[in-house]
Amino acid sequence: MAQEQILLPERAPPVTFDPGADPLARLRDIHLPDPVPFWPPAPGWFLLAGAVVLVLLIAGVLEWRRRQTLAYRVLQSFQALSRDPEADTLALGAAAAVLMRRVLLSRQAHAPAAAYTGAAWAAFLADGPKGLPPDISRFLALAPYLPPGAPEAAQIDRAALVAAVRHWIRGHA
Repeated sequence: MAQEQILLPERAPPVTFDPGADPLARLRDIHLPDPVPFWPPAPGWFLLAGAVVLVLLIAGVLEWRRRQTLAYRVLQSFQALSRDPEADTLALGAAAAVLMRRVLLSRQAHAPAAAYTGAAWAAFLADGPKGLPPDISRFLALAPYLPPGAPEAAQIDRAALVAAVRHWIRGHA
């Protein structure tokens, strides 16, 4: 058998102490680590980016589904009508009454109510917590049948009409 030779680390030379010499001169500088690189990021950043993308994707799908609803489409149609500067309160009320009947026709539970006229239609519009104020419901029941320039239209505040109809559509569509 051959003998294995064990290598020992070299020994540092003995330190001699010179009382007149500066003891700090023999020290070596501290070696700083390399700077942290920008890329590739830590795995947590990839998880955070994935979570942000997932949240944005879910928000996009939910927004797309909201825009497909009847309430959104009817409100967009009504917004377009209410922004028209040439449409007076009477024309806006007549268009709102037609939109409201269309909403009722699309809902199975309220479809028979779309056939109401006059006082029955006004009472249905004013019924419930999401109902219209009585003066606006009476105006909407008459608006499609009133001649242009009717005095009933001057008694209704346009802003109140728009707000009430939007509230009703949100509650019934």
